[in-house]
Amino acid sequence: MNSIWEVIDKAETGPYMEERDFDLKVVAKKCRELVKEYEIRFDPNEIVTTDDSMADDVYEAGMRLALEAGIYCINTKRIIKFDESEIKEGILSAPKELVIGQGRDSRVLYARGIEDSRRPIICGGQAGAAIPEEWYLPMSISYMKEPLIDMINNGGLAIVEGRKVRTNTPLEIQATRRELTMLREAAARAGRPGISFIAGESSVSVLGDLAIASERYMRPSDAHLVALLNELKTDYDRISKVVNFTEYGAFNVTLVDPIIGGYAGGPEGVAVCFIASFLLGRAMYRSEYHVCHPIHFRYMSTSAVECMWNLNIVGQAMARNAPFIIMGDVWTSAGAGSEMIFYEIGANTITNVVTGTHPLGVSATNGKYPHASGLETRFMAEVAVAAVRSKLNRKGANDLVVKLASEYKDKMGKPDIGRPFPELYDVNRVIPKPEWNALYLSMKKKISELTGLDI
Repeated sequence: MNSIWEVIDKAETGPYMEERDFDLKVVAKKCRELVKEYEIRFDPNEIVTTDDSMADDVYEAGMRLALEAGIYCINTKRIIKFDESEIKEGILSAPKELVIGQGRDSRVLYARGIEDSRRPIICGGQAGAAIPEEWYLPMSISYMKEPLIDMINNGGLAIVEGRKVRTNTPLEIQATRRELTMLREAAARAGRPGISFIAGESSVSVLGDLAIASERYMRPSDAHLVALLNELKTDYDRISKVVNFTEYGAFNVTLVDPIIGGYAGGPEGVAVCFIASFLLGRAMYRSEYHVCHPIHFRYMSTSAVECMWNLNIVGQAMARNAPFIIMGDVWTSAGAGSEMIFYEIGANTITNVVTGTHPLGVSATNGKYPHASGLETRFMAEVAVAAVRSKLNRKGANDLVVKLASEYKDKMGKPDIGRPFPELYDVNRVIPKPEWNALYLSMKKKISELTGLDI
């Protein structure tokens, strides 16, 4: 498999192209051609598909896109290309299991299969959100106190000691270290000192990542996200993050979030782009696992039916052909404290669990507002466990997902954003306030009755 140094060589010697030409003449053109050639079709009534041949077609189209397009390096204006043997070597060497965390808090994170009977790993936190510094510690504890949550991916800090954090400034270093310091304290106070993190969310550039490569902050059993920029792009900041953590020893995790309605086209083209991104992310970043995050151009939320279809078809395509460890983001339009969020969580979680991925969330309000807590992620975990325990198959899952989506899809344009964390939890004791707990119990009962799942 290519070393990171060979990847850097490719970034400096690959074919030269202007970025706009790569967007239009490579990504957009090839995605459109491949969708047509393989006759890939999105059906809003079959969010969870039972069509194995379509999953295989999406994979084959994605492999071709990976080989023909490659990854564009913004800094050098060159295309990083990998041949078929290099990509297949990345597939064969990809870990099927990883031990994450330490001691009694360690877990085995594994590549899930379609309709997998094993309990999924639950990653909790409001990933991608900017969380106020004064709430960060109790909010993190609210997730770590939940016994069904196995690992943590909470948001970052946008303001530190009243100062706005800007990229590539000293404050980015301080914010990322402060984030990890509070996560470590939260883990100790919750009695889970060894729990695994996906962290460093306060760092956009490589500065923050460099600042936390220490046992004091990020341990080798933790992970950080390395994004593929939209679509099929990278830069020296991303590659520098990989260099840093490859040598330090923490896990590299590819974050892929193509936009439905962007250069890749509709949901079909985005599915093809996802496969190419995972294959190229493994070859380029040497990522041990991956995060699947489809973005709807209008709603952002993964709760949009086009996004859940992507979670489904990409999960199945990879599980059947290149079994990577993949986590599916659960990003809701609604916020904690609302009824709507429970329907969104149910639909997203069932889709992920039945089609080959582990659920990660809940990033309420698309991470826009810190209206989130550990309680709705407890619900996500309970739905995941119930779906596995009931031996839910793809057809049954589709019936439930369509039913749950019908409860909220007309509200996606104007969702109930809920309430901020301190209005939902007693911040000192870090327990849900009675009103929020009562709504959780009520909605758990309602969705149990609606779906027939024993949540």
